[in-house]
Amino acid sequence: MELQACHGEKKPLVISSQMPYALARVGGAEGYFVLDFATTASTIDPQGFAGGLVPEPVAGSADQFADFDFYGSWGTVRLDVQDHSGIHGTVRQAGILGTDFLSLNPFTLDYEAGAVYRASAASFCSDETLRAEGLRPLWAAGYYASDLSRVQPGFPNVPTVPARIGAAQAVAQLDTGFDDALYRHSVNINRAFFSALEAAGVALDPVPEAGMTLSTCVPGEQQDVSAYRIVGGAPFELVGVDGSAVVSAADVMLFLKDTPPGARPCGGIGTWSIPAAQVAASFHVDAQRVVFDPATSRVWMGTAR
Repeated sequence: MELQACHGEKKPLVISSQMPYALARVGGAEGYFVLDFATTASTIDPQGFAGGLVPEPVAGSADQFADFDFYGSWGTVRLDVQDHSGIHGTVRQAGILGTDFLSLNPFTLDYEAGAVYRASAASFCSDETLRAEGLRPLWAAGYYASDLSRVQPGFPNVPTVPARIGAAQAVAQLDTGFDDALYRHSVNINRAFFSALEAAGVALDPVPEAGMTLSTCVPGEQQDVSAYRIVGGAPFELVGVDGSAVVSAADVMLFLKDTPPGARPCGGIGTWSIPAAQVAASFHVDAQRVVFDPATSRVWMGTAR
């Protein structure tokens, strides 16, 4: 089904390793940037562009790049230089576009049709239109907004919505750049959510073979991550504005992120005192269409078919 014109300008969307990519230009170079709504600072890998063209930063700068074009010209923008060559997929990753760009307009990711749309807040679709397209809303108020003053102090500008497992309540970041092909329906959780699950009587079965040790932003500081399956069928749910489940999955793999004291400056849900989670890419692929509307601090998701 073709989406209504109120979704805005349409461009091709490429799904590579479950992650959504769109083309952007830096000067004369064109490359694929992953649309990562869980990142707040965008990046560039100058070696990742087509035709051997290598964008150079503005003279005297390490992270300012001129003539950036994504749905039109942005002029000179900040892009942190990173090496993305280790990310393998059907396209070479030239960078990441985070919410420093993706919180300024409503964006629609149509995984099913391979399209991404950008609209203006003033002309964006009505609630009635979105509901007629099979989408349901979830609140991201206090966490994701086009006006940063509406984001709670101490939290990143990332779409974060209510979640639950049984009687245990949490908030969940919607991470479109979290490839979970190895363990589909992966959900990272923090210690506060793990404790809430224990208090609610939700039984968890350890999966030692899925555990891992990850590096952190602090050189030499590592983080152990343990894995669990839910026992007894209580589903992981993303909760809509009416209190009902918009997304429900009983086959999730939970990864407990216990941030060590030395890595707490890195931030992330592992440092939060409230129960929190990160939802991986397969949930968004299953939804088939996801609308991020920072003007109203809502996310609209399709129901997996």
